[in-house]
Amino acid sequence: MLVLLLALTLLPELLLQLADAGLLGPLFLRRLTYMLGAFQPDLHAGPGPFFPFQTLTMFFTYGFLHTGLLHLAINALGLWGLGRLILARRRPGTFVLLYLMSMIGAAEVFALLGPAGETMVGASGALFGLFGVYAADAGFFTPESPQGEPAPPQVLRLVGATGALVLSDVLSQLVLGSPVAWQAHAGGFVTGAVLALITPPRT
Repeated sequence: MLVLLLALTLLPELLLQLADAGLLGPLFLRRLTYMLGAFQPDLHAGPGPFFPFQTLTMFFTYGFLHTGLLHLAINALGLWGLGRLILARRRPGTFVLLYLMSMIGAAEVFALLGPAGETMVGASGALFGLFGVYAADAGFFTPESPQGEPAPPQVLRLVGATGALVLSDVLSQLVLGSPVAWQAHAGGFVTGAVLALITPPRT
């Protein structure tokens, strides 16, 4: 399952790279692909969806599109690394379900808190969901620390961890100057963590 997800993540950008170089399809293939597959919260404004059910399919398709090879490489490496860690404790079907649900959760929060008129592509929201799953499976949100000392309740620890991730995103955007969808990252992380907490891993 991990190999299949990785292939689905790699293939679109590799094909678009060929199109950008004039080796495959029209030169406007990337723009067309973003129009049809990117997450666009304001899709109902203006001309509306380009095909039936696009407002539903975009909750999944955006996560398999990227803005270039560097964007793709970072997310592919994250998927491979986190995926292997999580699959050590969870069944492949559950892993894929958690990944896709985190993708939806990331998009939902981006739609609620993201800037108006912006679109989003990339697997990082779902990857933050996997990070949330791993944190939950590793006991980060357990009510007691490994040393037996009292720890904050699960909800407060989840909020604190999410806040730290959002802060790191904002700082990255300020330092690097590149846009970061911190809303999607926070949404994916919370979705993955909550789902992991209510569906314990296999023993």
